Amino acid sequence: MRKILGLDIGTKRIGVALAEGAITSSYGIVDSSDYQTAILEIAKICHSETVEKIIVGIPKSEDTFQVDKIHSFAMELAKVVSLPIEYVDEAFTSKEAERMLENSKLDPKSENYKQEVDKIAAKLILEQYANKLGHE
Repeated sequence: MRKILGLDIGTKRIGVALAEGAITSSYGIVDSSDYQTAILEIAKICHSETVEKIIVGIPKSEDTFQVDKIHSFAMELAKVVSLPIEYVDEAFTSKEAERMLENSKLDPKSENYKQEVDKIAAKLILEQYANKLGHE
């Protein structure tokens, strides 16, 4: 069954999700403070999970500086993993993740909360990609 990795790339953390067939789940967090280390860690995940494609969330309505950083990260990642990379609009995925966590016991200022938001956002990115495919 095809496995697809979803990435919500931020300046501090990268939320990672994995889809296998119709099942999408949060996978984890990769520290993105050092992009080279982050790329290697994602490459390890791709290898161990036999990923066939990577979906990267990109903010279509945000500043170009963040978009450029995400594109350059994805291009460097593509050199290492040799997998197809596609982009999906990540608009509102973090806000939706925060809404989903409203009733959780997590403190919104805590690192745990922020990591959960990033993991859920990556999962939502994969779900948006699947929905986009379903409507094409």
